[in-house]
Amino acid sequence: MFGIDPLTVASLLVLAGNSVSCPTHEPTKINIIPHTEEVKYDSSQTLKKIQTYSTDTVDPYGFHGTTITQGFMMGQVGLSHKTSFGQVNNAKYGYACIWYKDITVNIKIDPTIVIAKELYRDRCMRKAIIGHELKHVRVDREIVNKYAKSMGNKLVAALRSRFSAGPMRIEDIPNTSKKMQRVVSQILDLEYQKLGIERQERQRAVDNLEEYESVDDKCPAFEKKKKKIYSDLLR
Repeated sequence: MFGIDPLTVASLLVLAGNSVSCPTHEPTKINIIPHTEEVKYDSSQTLKKIQTYSTDTVDPYGFHGTTITQGFMMGQVGLSHKTSFGQVNNAKYGYACIWYKDITVNIKIDPTIVIAKELYRDRCMRKAIIGHELKHVRVDREIVNKYAKSMGNKLVAALRSRFSAGPMRIEDIPNTSKKMQRVVSQILDLEYQKLGIERQERQRAVDNLEEYESVDDKCPAFEKKKKKIYSDLLR
């Protein structure tokens, strides 16, 4: 578990003339909660089977090389959020005020490292492949932490002048709350798109030629087994 301190910011009041105004209330709380599950491992699939998976990796060997997937990290970055509101109705004058009470954002990664069963049996290759795939897990953790902070800052900046709405007619509250929820979603969706692009770029950077070759270089004794194990894939 890792994260950042929840962000708490002061709310502003929107006034309607001099006759009525919205009462003061507790500051809006913006909670950004990044979380990562424990890394899981899957060694149940054959080398041939895991070649059928599609990944975003760009082949570092170029158009004329042959790349065999020995293992990969599986998992997505999930984003969810929940918004709650405070509300005051003034039945005497027929107006109401609404404000963001809490905005809670959860960013979660649930990584699984898949290793071909033939390679998992070899102690050296197992260690080398896991070492490489854990670099992918580390990138995801860094990305999630970065965008957890970014999302909090963007929410504060975008909502600074509109944490509260009103006074307004009481019957306008449902539509206004929907608009306020939509604004939060729009802010988070844009940051999530940025997260996805940066994640893809950084994950591809991990799969460079030098890194690929270093995995096999760690296990020179495995070369004797390699031809037999890879024979079906190189035909």
